[in-house]
Amino acid sequence: MKIFVSSTFLDLKDYRIKAKKAIEESKNEFIGMENFQSHTHEPTEFCPEKVEECDSLVLIVAYRYGNIPDGQTISITQLEYEHALKKKIPVRIYLMDDKHPWPSDLRDENQESIAGFRNLLKKHTCSFYTTPDAFYDKLKLDIQEFPIPPGYYPPYPMHENFTGRKQERELLTNWLRKDSHPVLALIAMGGMGKTAMAWYWLTEDIKGSDEQPRKILWWSFYDSEASFDRFLRKAIEYFSDDEVDLNNLASTRDKMEFLNEILSKNRYLLILDGAERVLRNYYNLGSPYQGDEIKEDAKGDFRSCIEPNCGMFLQWLTSGDTKTKTLLTSRLYPKELDDLEGCLRKDLEKMDKEDAVEFFHRQGIKGGTRAEIETACESVGYHPLYLRLLSGMIVCDPKNPGDIQEWMKYDLISELKGKEGHNILEFAYNSLDKKKQEFISKLSAFRNPIDWDATVIFNEFGGEGKLNKILTELVDRGMLLRDKKSNKFDLHPIVKKYCYDRLKHKEWVHAELIDYFAVIPDSEKIESVNDLAPVIELYLHTVRAGRYDEAMILYYDRLWKKLCYRFGANQTQIELLHALFPNGEDKLPRLRNESSQAWALSSIAISYSASGQPRRAMPLFEMENILQEKADNRTNLANGLTNLANVQIQFGELDAAESNIRRSIEICRGIKTEFWEAVGHEELGRVLMYRGQFEESEKELMIALELSRKMNNAQYIFVVWAFGSLRELLQFNAKEALDHAIKTRGLAEDEKHEKDIIFAEWILGAAHLLNGNLPEADTHLIEALFRDRKINLVEFEPNILLELSKLRFKQSHKVAALKSTEEALLIADRCEYRLNQADIHNFLAEFYLDAGDLPKAREHGEIAKERAGCGYVPAMEKAEILLKEIQLKSG
Repeated sequence: MKIFVSSTFLDLKDYRIKAKKAIEESKNEFIGMENFQSHTHEPTEFCPEKVEECDSLVLIVAYRYGNIPDGQTISITQLEYEHALKKKIPVRIYLMDDKHPWPSDLRDENQESIAGFRNLLKKHTCSFYTTPDAFYDKLKLDIQEFPIPPGYYPPYPMHENFTGRKQERELLTNWLRKDSHPVLALIAMGGMGKTAMAWYWLTEDIKGSDEQPRKILWWSFYDSEASFDRFLRKAIEYFSDDEVDLNNLASTRDKMEFLNEILSKNRYLLILDGAERVLRNYYNLGSPYQGDEIKEDAKGDFRSCIEPNCGMFLQWLTSGDTKTKTLLTSRLYPKELDDLEGCLRKDLEKMDKEDAVEFFHRQGIKGGTRAEIETACESVGYHPLYLRLLSGMIVCDPKNPGDIQEWMKYDLISELKGKEGHNILEFAYNSLDKKKQEFISKLSAFRNPIDWDATVIFNEFGGEGKLNKILTELVDRGMLLRDKKSNKFDLHPIVKKYCYDRLKHKEWVHAELIDYFAVIPDSEKIESVNDLAPVIELYLHTVRAGRYDEAMILYYDRLWKKLCYRFGANQTQIELLHALFPNGEDKLPRLRNESSQAWALSSIAISYSASGQPRRAMPLFEMENILQEKADNRTNLANGLTNLANVQIQFGELDAAESNIRRSIEICRGIKTEFWEAVGHEELGRVLMYRGQFEESEKELMIALELSRKMNNAQYIFVVWAFGSLRELLQFNAKEALDHAIKTRGLAEDEKHEKDIIFAEWILGAAHLLNGNLPEADTHLIEALFRDRKINLVEFEPNILLELSKLRFKQSHKVAALKSTEEALLIADRCEYRLNQADIHNFLAEFYLDAGDLPKAREHGEIAKERAGCGYVPAMEKAEILLKEIQLKSG
């Protein structure tokens, strides 16, 4: 960090030496007049330029005001101070203590100027110093709390002439300064100026002020690469000063816990802009084209986080002992924050009448009375986006630019009112000539901010000068946003949707963009999903061009294996594959041949199942099976029936699962397909063990093992041994369970499939626990959870967490045991994993029975019994035993 030291020189030379020492010892860079080389610039130009290059300014003031350059009314020192304030550079002020003795020859003869300056500075929070050593000690300690430059991911391309919102900004400042709520949620419909107000408040009210926290992170979920996982990575890098090796935080949960610990202990500011993009209603790859349409549901899941970890992290941020303040802006209030005391909700409403009038004046509206301006503003409901569009129309009126009196002669106010303000989009769009309408509609086809070079694709206006003129006009009209630093252009989501809806020949336009993205090279190193962004953009424009089969091939060849096997990015796979279903997932994907349709149905269903959304997976598997049956593809039908049965097992629909598996086996025998027959027998063995039919289960697993060995299929030999271990665990056969588990782990290591390794570590940990070897159990269960969370494999997580709960219970870590159990139950309830629910409630019944809380023990025992009523015999027997014991203790 560069720290500029401003002061008079001769009287404070010793203090400047101490300041330099303190700054450099703290590994920051000292910037001061001592380092300035000779130059020809005037001090009034040169010194402010040097200040502007720095991150903080230390101002040391005693009793000399300093040199006043010719033609100026203030000293260089005051000029540096005022320039820092103007540029929002944090200023830390050190005043000589009034009681400290100071030589008269180091004081100005006329104390009027310095006295006035000192009084001016005292409006800030000041530190007072005495001797050089005391000053050094104070400064060295203070530097540890100096604000460092905020992290902007990315900076917001602010429109000019932001006006007002004074009350709302004061509310935010008071919340930051002294309110007890760790989180403030700023909620409003699109176009109400949430982002603009938050950005203005941050950059104009907070940055450079005495209220600025040491670290500030602005994170926009509107950015195309702003996934929750990427947020965690960037936030950890920023808040930890890049001193953490993220390879040691491989799982999402590890990152969450590490970041939460930092935020809990430090007074920082975190701003999460556009949080609706992580909610179900807006979490889709078409969200850049989405307006305020909401698909509500009875449970309110439309406003819940698509990623459970994200919802959990938001809840953590509201904890009462968290020192960091989090400002969240969103169109919808996240369901996970409902009824949490740590979150304060503020609904942003229309602009204040005074502010609206002032905004019109700043925009360049001239003429007209205040009443006429108010009438125009009222016509669009004082809606900030619509006010900008309306003022842009008036300012850019070809005949009478900026003259509201002449513009009102067009008599459009009544029409605007008739549509409650929303008609302004139509007026703003129609105020453009046809060529400009087509141009901005084509620009709206880009999902992300646009480089100037990309706008050239659709330039039909002539040379660069003419194109620049059109772009400037669209910015002036409020139709287009421009980030001057990056020279990127974008449209507000509301404007983008309107323009895109009016785009003619959409498929042709997206075909043009296919050519544009096709020449962008792939990233040299594919280390995260973000590195696949160019291919994903190419895929999405291929879909929107109507080339579904071409998109399917692109997905299969360049995305599927990386997303599925390397990153375990199930939600990304769901969103990409969903694009092949333009008529909804209750209809077939828009692909020409049935085999491609079936593959797409199976792939998206598997992704839903693996990500803990089995309810979404089931109808897709059913559709796939209908398709396979219609095509008389017996092999794929047998596979599809087994996939469907796997989901039915999760729901506890054991009868339906067994029926589908037996049918799959029958089909396989008929067409002599030993591979899928082996799969059928192992899955049947699994169902039968849950039913308590252990001998029959063993027979089925042995048939599967024999078939797998015959085909030399190591993958399914592994599965048979894994299910064998699970069967022994359900029977509490400790030695046999461990023997099977050890064999299973060895097979998993040979094949190195991550999902198999997780399964093997889980059952090996459980087997060691059953045998009483707690250290080994700890090692394997922690490894299983680490790997599971690393690839977000939801289907195994509640099982692993439950075994960890049992382990912590045996270690007498009761609080940790209960915490893991609650996490497991949260997942099982959300995903409707009925068998898991039965096991977890049985453990909770045991837990509370041990604690002597018989009412709670009985409550959980009854729930376990009800959940096990689907035919899950081992869990039912355990629940009945527990309830009898509870009854005996109750007398």
